[in-house]
Amino acid sequence: MLSMLGALLLWLIQIVGTWVLVGLTVVALFLRTSFSLFTLTRTIVTAAVVLTLAYRYGLATDGSFGWVDAVIVKYGLMAIVTSIVLVVLAGVYVLAVPPDRRRPRLVRLFLINGHEFTTPGPLSVLALTGATTGVVAWSMNAIGEYDNAFVSLVTGVLVLLPAAVFLLFAPLSVAGTIFNAANAHPTLPALAAPFVTVGAIVMDRFSGKIIATPDNLKDPFALAGLLITVTLSAVELVRLRARGQGLTQDVGAGGEPSPVPIGETGSAAPTPR
Repeated sequence: MLSMLGALLLWLIQIVGTWVLVGLTVVALFLRTSFSLFTLTRTIVTAAVVLTLAYRYGLATDGSFGWVDAVIVKYGLMAIVTSIVLVVLAGVYVLAVPPDRRRPRLVRLFLINGHEFTTPGPLSVLALTGATTGVVAWSMNAIGEYDNAFVSLVTGVLVLLPAAVFLLFAPLSVAGTIFNAANAHPTLPALAAPFVTVGAIVMDRFSGKIIATPDNLKDPFALAGLLITVTLSAVELVRLRARGQGLTQDVGAGGEPSPVPIGETGSAAPTPR
């Protein structure tokens, strides 16, 4: 009796936990304090390339479960690359200003206090996305362990629905926003995107195929994607710097430059008299 109750409790945790974490992650990825056409363009370009190749050459996996497993492995590896890039840039973002301005920047990486609501920072979104990926992978692997075919079927349907939403939406969103890094500072996605693209190209060499793209076309598509990403990032950084939103300039909740106190310059040095 106790073993049955334990199995039922574990099953409920598996189902409810998957739905709750996927829901929270999708909402967190939508909570952006500013809108950028460059971020939208990166997302659209990524989605267009993936969907075009999938339509033209088809999937390289058999069945929905095989597709989910392949996506978890591939995008799990790419998420690790993105996470490393984001963490390194987060350190640069904090250390790029004088010591008295570092603590507020460190806080913004985890939590942004807006005028009307509080938004999770990029490192919080990163942690939540990582936890959701782990739970989705655990739930998918646990489906085959049930002895009852009906229970396995019901569990598979209840898990596959949120898993598919998460695995389709999260990679495309992260490709453009880099875990909503612009919530902390508008330059972070532009700085991170080229490094993430290079990491994704390298990792793609060592992970299995999801789309059956011919080998002779993979490098041209990869290089074209890298060129587009670098160009978008360069233009975006130039525009941000011209608007006073460079990496060393603090910004407000909506991505606008923070007001400089009277008697100080943007670098926190006294104004010459």
